[in-house]
Amino acid sequence: MPAQSDKAPLTRVLFGGDVMLGRGVAQAIQTEGSDYPLGNIADCLRSADLCIVNLECAITSASRRWDGEPKAFYFGAPPQAASALAHAGVDLVSLANNHVLDFGLAGLRDTLRLLDEQGIGHCGAGHALAGALAPVVREVQGLRFGMVSFCDHQADFAAAAGRPGIAWLDLDDEAGALHAFRQALDSLQQQAVDWPILALHWGPNMVWRPSQQFRRLAHAAIDMGWKVLFGHSAHVFHGIEIHRGCPILYAAGDLVDDYWVDPDFRNDHQLLFELTLDQTSLRQLRLLPIFIDACQAHPATRPQARTIWRRMQDACAELGSSLQVGAQEDQALLLLPGSAHVGVSLGLPVEMPKPGR
Repeated sequence: MPAQSDKAPLTRVLFGGDVMLGRGVAQAIQTEGSDYPLGNIADCLRSADLCIVNLECAITSASRRWDGEPKAFYFGAPPQAASALAHAGVDLVSLANNHVLDFGLAGLRDTLRLLDEQGIGHCGAGHALAGALAPVVREVQGLRFGMVSFCDHQADFAAAAGRPGIAWLDLDDEAGALHAFRQALDSLQQQAVDWPILALHWGPNMVWRPSQQFRRLAHAAIDMGWKVLFGHSAHVFHGIEIHRGCPILYAAGDLVDDYWVDPDFRNDHQLLFELTLDQTSLRQLRLLPIFIDACQAHPATRPQARTIWRRMQDACAELGSSLQVGAQEDQALLLLPGSAHVGVSLGLPVEMPKPGR
């Protein structure tokens, strides 16, 4: 394709990690209102042209839990959680994860219906296998975005031809996984998508970095034509890698939850990931620091941001990437190979409230 003019319109796509609106967050929604979990960062989320997260719970009034193998945790949010997402500006959610069926098939059906009622696009789970594998496609400012989502755990949640569930994938079968990636990409290419996004809920919780296997799979996915890899599940963020000009977010961490805070992983320190794109290329990758406290996402204070930047600079360096932190410490730019200063010159406004000192 021909190179884009510098005056061509740019599109901002914001990625957040796991949004868990059950348990303590659900109680807060019911007592404090639906805007409680994400209201403090809603202006930032709404300012993006497209906002994408992983929804790490069912949204349902059902009370009967999944009747398969017992689990340690079951995450169910009340129906008004769907409006919490919509009011905050969330446009698309990934549903291929190990909690969307925590309240059974009724919980999944409620989730799909409530998201549809709010106009929130979704992929990765459905009323049967075809629905779970179906992409979600949105056109924004003349660009077509498409996302497909897979999960590598909770095999008993797997959808089948006549059974609701998630798009489950055995990533240890790398050839089979790559075949599934290829089929999903073919589906998006048939729909003339400019920016295909592969969402993967993969790997264990609380690990510092992606495995070599995941790096192989990620590189292979980009090599076949995926333009963004959006990973989640670790509950902490990993470093970002740029492969052939395309961003790999191995783990986007969490955006809101009620989880215990590990003193080593500091999983209350999180990030938002903003990609600025033209039709063919990534122009800027900006990071915004987030802090989770009392079931709410907040803009990080300056000391919290410093902790985040130290960790992220080290994590990116391991993957051959470099991070440039802004003077106010309220944002950082990933320096893109071959165009290290192009993002800095864009002059995009910072939509997050300024961090405290």
